[in-house]
Amino acid sequence: MINIFSQLMMEANKSLYGLTIDPQNASKGPVVLGNGDFFIEIPVAFGCAFSDLTLTGANGTALPTAAELIDKGIETGVGSRMCNAIKVASYYLEAGLISKPDMIITSNSCCDSMTTLGILMNGYKPWADVPKFTMDAPHSFDEESYLYFGHQLRNAVTFMETVTGRKMDWDRLREVCVESNKQRQLLLEFQELKKAVPCPTEPDLARQGTEYTTWTSDRVTPTVTAWLEQLVTATEQRVKEGKGIDGVNEKVRFLWQDLAGSWASGTVLARLQKELGAVCLMDYVSYATWTPIDLSSEETMFTSFGKRFLLEDAMNRQALHTADLFCNDILQIVKEFKCDAVIMPAHIGHRDTNSRMKIVRDLCREHGIPCLVLGMDIWDKRYMTPEVVFDRMKTFFEVSGLI
Repeated sequence: MINIFSQLMMEANKSLYGLTIDPQNASKGPVVLGNGDFFIEIPVAFGCAFSDLTLTGANGTALPTAAELIDKGIETGVGSRMCNAIKVASYYLEAGLISKPDMIITSNSCCDSMTTLGILMNGYKPWADVPKFTMDAPHSFDEESYLYFGHQLRNAVTFMETVTGRKMDWDRLREVCVESNKQRQLLLEFQELKKAVPCPTEPDLARQGTEYTTWTSDRVTPTVTAWLEQLVTATEQRVKEGKGIDGVNEKVRFLWQDLAGSWASGTVLARLQKELGAVCLMDYVSYATWTPIDLSSEETMFTSFGKRFLLEDAMNRQALHTADLFCNDILQIVKEFKCDAVIMPAHIGHRDTNSRMKIVRDLCREHGIPCLVLGMDIWDKRYMTPEVVFDRMKTFFEVSGLI
């Protein structure tokens, strides 16, 4: 019999695994194409489809043909050490596999590779006549920055109205924001429940829930809200009963300080949990720091959107800002979730994170936290195979006296 958590995981995976080029090309217009997930509530309220080409490329690395797609991406001329999600997206673009959008809205990003993809999209000759709008993301997190980027998002709405000849339904946008606030509150509640020892259920459901609310065609709808409500209710019951993850004898709790990528969760992290009782409590995407969208005025809504993009989007929070914020998040997570160790995957495409490796090592040494730096590729398991990653982490836990 399938338990509620397995059922919820299957429902989320079904929606997430659909994020490849086929449904992207099947989107019914108007279609906005971008290089990052800075549009969440806006396209839902506007009644248009938003496709993040970076995400489409990342999901391509989960396909059986991933190695071939990555290698074809290199042939397009992007740098060999660039993130493989961008390589696949570049291949999709240059091979003409992406349907022509109605408009392109891009932004400079936390990631130079994603910014490069935006430049490629804007310069793609077959789409020379596609209307384009570019936003500037400041590398800071203060009220002035949120207001600044919020104004640009508001201008993007005006651009969308001009292109489509339609007007934003402001009452509809408020409805969507109310739904979004419900979902983010539920994600925060699940995050709090994960702090229990032993962890009451698959912690990876936090990542899946965040992706479900953000990336899929169901985003910011009652369907996802109902999914999150079931997740929180079932997890609360497990905490009351003092139960851990089914079939797992929890021995080690650790932070995976990066994205899990397209293969780590289902191979390495799942195997560590099952065989060693080593549970990954947190990763980039799972760490929710959401604040409610302020509905008191149009400007406060867009300022809230600006804050969500600059500070509360997973990669932007960890990569767009200071080493101090990055390190403080690590200490906060280790403390609150009672983590025994920090794992730095050191993804080959995340040069921003990799530049902080010595700082993080020193930080962990100062606070007595075992820390392992891997040096892998979260999108291409040929670079460091799942077996090698598992063995290195197992040895690290053994040497550290954690197992």
